[in-house]
Amino acid sequence: MKEIKKELLQEMAFQVLHMERKNLRSRAKSDQKMAEELQKVIADYARRR
Repeated sequence: MKEIKKELLQEMAFQVLHMERKNLRSRAKSDQKMAEELQKVIADYARRR
């Protein structure tokens, strides 16, 4: 298994936290929609490594 670069992991964590924070303020997306969006972000970063 390949090791994930620290910078890439930090970048992904920052993006996930930013999305969560934005949704907490607006509540525009349901929990299900947020889970789907987060899955997309994580899968995208996994492909990049």
